[in-house]
Amino acid sequence: MRMIINKTLTVAVALLGHAALLYGLTTMSSSPKKPEQVVMLLAPAPIPMGEDVPPSPAAKPRVLTPAAKPMPARPAAPAVIKKISPAEAPIQQATGQMDAAVAVAAAAPAPAAPAESAAVAAGSKSSKQLSDEAPVTSPLFNAAYLANPRPAYPSQSMALGEKGRVLLRVKVSEAGLPLEIELAHSSGYRRLDDAAKKAVERWKFVPGRRGDTAIVMSAMVPVDFVI
Repeated sequence: MRMIINKTLTVAVALLGHAALLYGLTTMSSSPKKPEQVVMLLAPAPIPMGEDVPPSPAAKPRVLTPAAKPMPARPAAPAVIKKISPAEAPIQQATGQMDAAVAVAAAAPAPAAPAESAAVAAGSKSSKQLSDEAPVTSPLFNAAYLANPRPAYPSQSMALGEKGRVLLRVKVSEAGLPLEIELAHSSGYRRLDDAAKKAVERWKFVPGRRGDTAIVMSAMVPVDFVI
């Protein structure tokens, strides 16, 4: 019986110790109280009144510069009038007339010498006559060294028996190349006319000349189609 009582007391003491330990832990873990906020009101600085107000700085006096005095105008020099005596008047009048005559003679162009003008006219006339009288050579298309091929005979025209002469007007450049080709006279068949134009477009010519200068000139070129 006594042992049971001792065990019960031991358990009770242990429980009390545990309870005390839990209470201590609970008390320590609780958050501390927040400090109270203290509000302090600061009084504003006193505003000086009456005689204590510092005086404002006095405005500086404005200095006015005196205006510049206008310069007095200088009096104009009196015109000098020279009196001409009756004896000097005819001399001055004659001198003025001579100066006017000299000025007119200087302004007028000098007449060309008749011999020089005649020589210039003769020279220009002779050069123009020489240029007009220079021999003119028509363009050539049938020179052997040109080797211009004959136009191809259209097969359909040959089968139908179409034949004839096509006459073309060809404008030849200074280099001997055809510039323009016009149909001056038709063969009566469009196929033959077109074949002649296509062939002459590839031809080369000896250009026309006036004297020793090559010029642009037109030439009549006949093309015959014969079966």
